[in-house]
Amino acid sequence: MKKTKKKYVVGIDLGGTKIYAAVVDAKGKILGAGRKKTKSEQGFATTVQRMAACVHEAVDAAAVPYDAIQAIGVGSPGPLDLKKGIIINTPNLKWKDAPLKKELKKLLQKPVYVDNDGNVGVLGEFAFGAARGAKDVVGLFVGTGIGGGVIINGRLLHGFNENAGELGHIIVNPDGPVCGCGNRGCLEAFASRTAIERDIRQALESGIVSQVLEGLENPQALLRSKRLLDAYQAGDAAVVPAIDRSAHYLGYGVASMLNIFNPQVVVIGGGLVEALGEMYVQRVREVAVANCFPIASREVQIVAASLKDDSAVLGAAMLAWGKR
Repeated sequence: MKKTKKKYVVGIDLGGTKIYAAVVDAKGKILGAGRKKTKSEQGFATTVQRMAACVHEAVDAAAVPYDAIQAIGVGSPGPLDLKKGIIINTPNLKWKDAPLKKELKKLLQKPVYVDNDGNVGVLGEFAFGAARGAKDVVGLFVGTGIGGGVIINGRLLHGFNENAGELGHIIVNPDGPVCGCGNRGCLEAFASRTAIERDIRQALESGIVSQVLEGLENPQALLRSKRLLDAYQAGDAAVVPAIDRSAHYLGYGVASMLNIFNPQVVVIGGGLVEALGEMYVQRVREVAVANCFPIASREVQIVAASLKDDSAVLGAAMLAWGKR
């Protein structure tokens, strides 16, 4: 009897600064990966071409034939038109009405499925990571912005217009900083990597003594998570308040999520969380529990994402397998 040909999918995590693609089998095993900078400032067409190149890089790394790839799943910043696979207007990529699904399908000649990056992140943790076995889950992912996703009774919450889960844009202070979306005081404007970087730069401009920029070839370059961790552990006067403020406001956001959705598990992820680890998550946890109804936090787990950089690509792979 002839053996059935093995089948695979590719998951893509489209971020504000990087593209990460991975070939994934039906059990959630990553066989090969490709990474590139997003370069969104060069325009939508350039980024889509880079995404396609990432897919081919991942397929080559996995050493599987391209015709064994069944579909492509993409986690993209939103808001999105899910049916058409269009990025409606994403603050951190500066695109409007970008036909992601259509153009990627044209380049790759495979079915393409698109969902919000926060949704696929929480889907990955739900299927293979820190929320495995739970039915009600909230995910928050701290990156260039803050992605979010909600799973209710084992299913992603998409909402009436299919754009539920924009948790980074709950308003925690209407008099707060301007967010990339144009509103003031969004959670993203207080707790994202972009917000942390802004607060550090403002502290330096005000005369705060800090070593965080020492040794950098380009002092204007984005600060890497490892550098932020080292500076935080050293008690840097510009970095410590910025990171503490991020964790504090993310805790307020989680408190709201606990009161609204009453999840069993809240997963906190993203590169910053991966670098800072439990000390960041613990601060989020303390603030959240102190600011929600006691019943809403009873026996609830507020934990770091366990899949680290793979949350979104594995969730995007779930999309490609048709499981959402």
